[in-house]
Amino acid sequence: MGTYMYPVFAISIGYAVIGNAAVLWILIRRGVQVRFLWSGTPGYLYRICAENTSTVGKGLRGFALSTNIAFIVAALAALYLAGLH
Repeated sequence: MGTYMYPVFAISIGYAVIGNAAVLWILIRRGVQVRFLWSGTPGYLYRICAENTSTVGKGLRGFALSTNIAFIVAALAALYLAGLH
C-alpha cells in the first residue's frame, strides 16, 4: 500500500529541481540580479520574479510558483513514505 507515492516523490523532486534551474537560467539571461547561493531555497526565485514582473513576466512567475508547489508535494510524499502520515 502506498507504492504509488514513490513515483509522485520522484517526479515532484525532478520537476522542482529542473524547474528551479530553468527559472534561474532564464532570470540570469534576462539580466535580473540573483544570488546564486539562495537560488535553491523554496520561494526565493518566485520572490525575485514577483519583484521584477516588468522584466520577467507573469508566465515565468507562475512557473517559479509551480516549482515551489512541486517541492511541497515532494515533502509531503517523503513524510508519507517515511511513515509519518
